[in-house]
Amino acid sequence: MKLSRMSDKRALLRLSTLALLSASLALSLAHAQSAPADAPKAPVAPAPTPAVLPLFVVHLTTGPAWAKDIPPTQQAGFRAHSDNLARMRSENVLVMGARYKDKVADKGMLLIRAANIDAVRAQFDADPMVNAKLFVLDIAEFAPFYEGFVNRAPRPPSAIVTSRPATQLDALQWLAGCWAGSSGKMAFREHWMRQAGGMMMGMGYSIADGKLASFEAMRIELDITGDLAFVAKPSGQPEASFKMVKNDADGAVFENPAHDFPQRVRYQLKSDGSLHARIEGTKDGKTRGVDFPMRRVSCD
Repeated sequence: MKLSRMSDKRALLRLSTLALLSASLALSLAHAQSAPADAPKAPVAPAPTPAVLPLFVVHLTTGPAWAKDIPPTQQAGFRAHSDNLARMRSENVLVMGARYKDKVADKGMLLIRAANIDAVRAQFDADPMVNAKLFVLDIAEFAPFYEGFVNRAPRPPSAIVTSRPATQLDALQWLAGCWAGSSGKMAFREHWMRQAGGMMMGMGYSIADGKLASFEAMRIELDITGDLAFVAKPSGQPEASFKMVKNDADGAVFENPAHDFPQRVRYQLKSDGSLHARIEGTKDGKTRGVDFPMRRVSCD
């Protein structure tokens, strides 16, 4: 009898325990069903937007040390000045550059992004033309009220210079060496040195009937805008500069529409290794061209 009563007590205890466990499980399931599927997450702060530095306009005017009778590319410190502009462009400091002319003189304008005016001035610490007062700076904050960007005037696709190696003159090294040719009674010769110090130097002359007919000093260098230019000083004539407008498989083309004649100078390395030089333009209302076919010769 006692054993039967103890068994009944144990059975009741087991039933109570099972009932408690079932109730607990039911409460857990009910809570899980009432909770949202995705618990709200703490908002993630957006990544900080890099600060955009303000713009400043820099006007460059020729200063008291500027030599009026010397071309810009021959002014003292010009090459280092061009290198400094190239550095600013590569560092995305120089946004835009242009030339313009007022009633007083030719001027240059640069659009620079920097923290403040002092930071703009610091960009020219290594510019010898500024330090020597060949150029005078006028700096002001630039606050555009219309968004946009000004590019150069459009050029035909064939006239765009697409080759811009680290050293721009590397693309013209095929011109280096000695070349000679003739046309009729005229014999001509050109010697071009490999680029050094940011310049290729050359000289040429022509002979007719055994006598010197003409001679010319030439160079290819960066002009004041940072573009390559062919600069020539023929015998008995003033120096002239021609900006490079094309450099591709068809050769290099240099132009100066304001020059009397020629307005265009061409150099082309042909598939057979020969060099075709040509000057062309308009003179007295007529289109003219003079060809100088040459082959590579010994420089001795």
